[in-house]
Amino acid sequence: MVNLFAYLMVGNSLFNSHKHYDKLAEVTTQNLAKSLEGNVSDILDKMNIVLFSVGEKTEEQVASHGIDKGSLSSYAKQQVQILPEADDISIADSAGNILCGSDGITAPVNISDRTYFSRLRSDAGQQLVVSHLLKGKVTGKWKIIAARRYNNPDGSFAGVVMGTINVAYFDHLIAHLDIGKYGAVGIRDAEFQLVALHPKGKEAASQIGSNVVSQKTRDMIQANQVTATYKTVFARDNKERMVTFRKVAKYPYYIFATISPVDYMTSWRKEAAVGLVLLALFTAMTAASARFLYKSKMSALLHSEAKRYGDEMKQQNEELNAALARIKRLEGIISICSYCKKIRTEEDSWQQIEMYFSEHSDAMFSHGICPDCAGEQKRIFREAASSHTEVTKYP
Repeated sequence: MVNLFAYLMVGNSLFNSHKHYDKLAEVTTQNLAKSLEGNVSDILDKMNIVLFSVGEKTEEQVASHGIDKGSLSSYAKQQVQILPEADDISIADSAGNILCGSDGITAPVNISDRTYFSRLRSDAGQQLVVSHLLKGKVTGKWKIIAARRYNNPDGSFAGVVMGTINVAYFDHLIAHLDIGKYGAVGIRDAEFQLVALHPKGKEAASQIGSNVVSQKTRDMIQANQVTATYKTVFARDNKERMVTFRKVAKYPYYIFATISPVDYMTSWRKEAAVGLVLLALFTAMTAASARFLYKSKMSALLHSEAKRYGDEMKQQNEELNAALARIKRLEGIISICSYCKKIRTEEDSWQQIEMYFSEHSDAMFSHGICPDCAGEQKRIFREAASSHTEVTKYP
């Protein structure tokens, strides 16, 4: 019972400790996701301000004398210097042709097939549109586009100004984060395409553009539009993680912060090992104590039994000695009178046989008459009676 109580106490302590470390892991991933979400949101907010400024400059030129590619490119370059997160800023006309940009290179590129361009062209109320993960048409590199519409003086669609963020910037942003050996921090777009991941693995699911996520993650995002914390088995390596996702405010991106039980349960495993060692020592001590108590009790029982047996033997010996003493009192040759049957004692006196045996044994006497004696006494009585009759008859 003592051991069972100790096991229950240690088990309950380890169970509560396990829950505590799980909760710490939840809080860690939540704080990390929230912090990173704030950084990404700030970057896109600043990009919106810069694009607004470039758009205003472009509309001024359109309203006055038409677009001056040289001056507009210089202005865009100045804005990029203000926003180092941006890779470049470009201006496209209403047909989607790139007119100029901060890099000073005007490549014959048309973006009219891009979703963000179509949305801005068709909806005058749209202010900022942020694309999903895209590959550049010229460089082939992965990037994110943030774009704003600029208009003609009559309010009709004149084109877009767009800022490009190379995904390498996000890799740099999250590279310093320490999430454990098996944890990870990542950014995905609304289509679950991987934008950035730290640390990266060699498997295909860890590469930029991969949309491999667990079904549970898809279900959790569908059920929770802003944020959620849960455990899931990663599709890329089939290992369980504690996961917190958080949607970037106003933008179609999700931040994922994950941590592995292998990492965050290290301290708990040490506690469990110490607890089990202490339990083993406690069990050994109680087992030794129980053995000692058992042996002590058995020794006491044996001692008590031996004492009882000794007392019985002593009593039996005393009774035997007493019996032997009584037997010895009557052994040897006893002198008895052949006529009166008195017995001669050691003091040379003569005692009745009844008295002698009463004094020298536990025997007691009662008197009766045997058949022979009874017959003899009757004969004597008859003879005596006959003689008395004759004397009376003949005086």
